[in-house]
Formats: sequence, C-alpha cells, structure tokens
Amino acid sequence: MLFIDDQIPHLAEILSLTDGVSRFDGRALTREQLRRSRTTAIFVRSVTSVDAKLLAGTDVAFVGSATAGIDHIDTEYLDSRNIRFAFAPGCNANAVAEYVLDAFEEHKIPRGATVGIVGFGHVGSLLARYVRSLGYNVLVNDPPLQSAGTTFPKWATVVSLEELAARADAISFHVPLTDDGAFPTRDLITAGILKTCKPGTLVVNTSRGGILDEHALADLVAAGTLQAVLDVFANEPNVDPYVTERITHCTPHVAGYTVQAKENGALMIYEAFVGHPVRIRDEVELTEEQAADQKPLVTIEPVVVAPYDHHARITPATFDELRRTYPLRNERRTPPTWDELDALDA
Repeated sequence: MLFIDDQIPHLAEILSLTDGVSRFDGRALTREQLRRSRTTAIFVRSVTSVDAKLLAGTDVAFVGSATAGIDHIDTEYLDSRNIRFAFAPGCNANAVAEYVLDAFEEHKIPRGATVGIVGFGHVGSLLARYVRSLGYNVLVNDPPLQSAGTTFPKWATVVSLEELAARADAISFHVPLTDDGAFPTRDLITAGILKTCKPGTLVVNTSRGGILDEHALADLVAAGTLQAVLDVFANEPNVDPYVTERITHCTPHVAGYTVQAKENGALMIYEAFVGHPVRIRDEVELTEEQAADQKPLVTIEPVVVAPYDHHARITPATFDELRRTYPLRNERRTPPTWDELDALDA
C-alpha cells in the first residue's frame, strides 16, 4: 500500500496502475493508519511531520516529500532505519521568485532600487537573475556558500547581513530553517537588525517563519516604519494573530502554489521512487474516450491571481482552509539566462 497526500497532483492516478494507493489529509495521517495498512511508501508535503512518532513500528521503506524544504522531515531517523528519502529541491523556485516580484510591483519598488537577497540557493539565485535583468542593484548574503568558496556573479555584491539590512530598499529571504551547524537560521533576523533597515524598506519572507522576529516586524509595520509581505509564519498553522492583524499583506504559505511547481515536485519524487526519469503525463494510461480527447486523468485548472487575493484574514482557525483552497497560479515569467545577464555588462 502507498499513502499519498491528497494535494499532490498525478501521483495517485499513476501509481494506482501498479500499486494499491490511499490518499490522505496531510495533517491527519497517523502511525496507526500506516501500521494497519502495511504501507510501504508515503508521499507527503510540508504539513506532515515525518519522524519516529509517525513511522516507528510501520513497514514504511520510502518517504517522498514534494517540497523544496525538509524541516518537517527527521532525516536522521530515516537514515537510522535505512528508509529511503527523496524531496524536490528547486521545484517551486520560479513560482516563489514570481511571488516576490509581484510583491515588489504591488509595493512600487522602483527599478534602480537595491534588493537584498538572503540565501542564494535555488530560489534566491533565480530571484537575483530576475531583479538584475529588471535593473535593480543586487546585494547577497549567504555565509554557508561564501565559506564554501562559491563564486557569486560579478553583479551581485556579497555583504554582511547588517550591511544588507542597512542598504537595501527591499529584502527577500530564501533560507532553510535550521538549528544546528555553523550557520543556524532560526531567529536569524532579530529586532535589532530590522531596526537598522531604512524607513520604507519592504521585507518579504517566503522561506520559513522561524527565521525572523515576527512581533518586532509587525510593530515596525504598524508604526509605518517598514513594509512587509509574509507568506510563512512561526508555528504554522497556529499563526500569531498579533502579527496578521498588523501586517495586512499575508498569504497562507502559498508562494510556491503554481501548477508548474506542483507538477515539478510530483515528478521529482516519483522519479526517485521508480528509479528512472519519466514524464508524468506520458505515464498515465488513458481510457479510449480520454485518449480521443487527449485529456490527462487529472486536470488542474490554473487561475492567475494577485498574491494577496484571499477572502478571510489569516488566523489559526482559517490558515489550513485558506491554504487548502487557495487557487493555483500559472507561472507567467521565464528567467533570463546567465548569458543574457552577462550581456548587460558588455
């Protein structure tokens, strides 16, 4: 038996051709369900915590997470039990970068302004390419990459976190939430750092809520000192009403919610599970009627929405439902190539 989160597109239809499949609510999965069903593989999203509490005593031998981040996965436990694990780094990079660009447009960050990007991984580096092509100046802070000897683009100025905060007109965060190692990110952005930002600076967080002091940011926004857009929050889904009452531009962890991102994530963990590259749509066996219409078994109807189109304020009571029912966007932008960016300096 395979258990698949009911918000992951395509996988259930494809894998049910050869294996028994059960779909589940990501926040409601229990160890007893897995034990009773003798489940051997689970496919999850970030709303499901995968650890000993969920897996001990089960037959699960494979965990796939259709997400770019993995702070909901106890990878040490999986390793200790020889449970195979796969996730989808970069699957939603373009979706998140577009969300940030939409936030810049909404808040009228002018071309020629300085954008600070904290974290230069899949999303941060892609956002940097976009903003550079649009005429922004780019500051970057990523101590782990810098200490590893990474070569940054010549148009991206690498600075300390304090200098980035003081100089940028808009700041976007793209780091994982970590507690260990040489560069932990939990509580990375303190009240002191936020207070060094220039008046009117836009702060955008689409990474993880635990990296910044939400209360301090909310107070600075309420005072008119800073602007902010939050897509992620500490202790989701138990968001702090103090924060969402003061920061009006909030969404329920949906910056990566596009048709393309969801399909990318599903494809990446499916390939890891079956052990070879595939194209999901080609793997789906159609009925004669479906084949005649050239329609896939699963049809996702995308819509184009403004990032902040939601019809209820985000609270602990509304967070999950807003996230579950949030309409999928269609990606509208293609990032510039590195050669195109080099040509700007020629």
